[in-house]
Amino acid sequence: MKNKVLVLGYFGYTTNQLDGQTVKTISVYELLKSKEKEIGSLSYFDTQQFQYSKLSFFKMFSSLLKCNTLIYLPAHNNLKYIFPLLFIISKLKRIEIIYIVIGGWMDVFLQSKKMHVAMLSKIKGIFTESNQMTNNLIAKYKFKNVLTFPNFRLHSFIPSFKIENNSFKVAFMARIFKEKGIDIVFRLADYVQKTYGKEHSISIDFYGPIQKDEEDYFREELDKYAFVSYKCILEPEQIYSTLEQYDVVVLPTRFFTEGFPGTIMDAYISGVPVVVSRWKYASEFVNHGDSGFLFDLDKEDDFYSYVDRLYNDRSQLLKMKHGAYKKSKEYSSENAWQILEKYLVI
Repeated sequence: MKNKVLVLGYFGYTTNQLDGQTVKTISVYELLKSKEKEIGSLSYFDTQQFQYSKLSFFKMFSSLLKCNTLIYLPAHNNLKYIFPLLFIISKLKRIEIIYIVIGGWMDVFLQSKKMHVAMLSKIKGIFTESNQMTNNLIAKYKFKNVLTFPNFRLHSFIPSFKIENNSFKVAFMARIFKEKGIDIVFRLADYVQKTYGKEHSISIDFYGPIQKDEEDYFREELDKYAFVSYKCILEPEQIYSTLEQYDVVVLPTRFFTEGFPGTIMDAYISGVPVVVSRWKYASEFVNHGDSGFLFDLDKEDDFYSYVDRLYNDRSQLLKMKHGAYKKSKEYSSENAWQILEKYLVI
């Protein structure tokens, strides 16, 4: 019997929304689409439709009843309110549920939700982004169906590892608001200006959607520095060819749902090292001194010094560009498929 797989998550197709949630959801679907002959049949439901039509709930349940395996990628509200209904239907109709976790919030979210814990313990599998979260879920909730399923990308990109001696380019690529660390990046700009004056070749560029309630702050800060710019929101097909032109990608995040930031993986694929905050699970994804640098948020001077080090030592920069690309191999679509295949190919 061939499997009938439904991928249910927030694809963001209606508005072409691009963020960590939509990119991972689409990546999972595209991986499965490339393996459809092995799986059986494949369909998807974009929960963004809930914002535009009440009838979309009925369409979702209709799609659910046609599958025998559900690949489920929810955000907070979906897990809180819709999952119990999906779980009941799955038991009535013998539908297997594979929950692919997006971000690093699940273990905290479940602390006061005993019903959800009981239901999740009975689904086919819970795939988390990090070993630490896997261990947390096992320790706190005694789950026996949880395993680590690292973030991944489908790509064939090979970076050039180029370095230009007359420039040093820093990139930030994420949602643009303070919890992702834009204020810390502006303090980096202030450090550069005070340390090097006008005699430097450093530039800092921002990419990503600007959060509306912080746009005024962001624009005001941009205006202070001639070497800091806002570029655009990159389309997926632009990311690697754009990032490979940079020397380092920075992400001083303190975002509460952070799991395995796609920014780190995109930088690695582009052959660019990262400087990121030691926040949540970051130490699992950055080989300090090889694929990037980690710094503690209460030691912000370390952030500046690591960027400084790469600026002043181009031989180390080149070595770490290669180290970043090597690290990207750990997050390949082939590795992801080896895990999923065991659950989907009948």
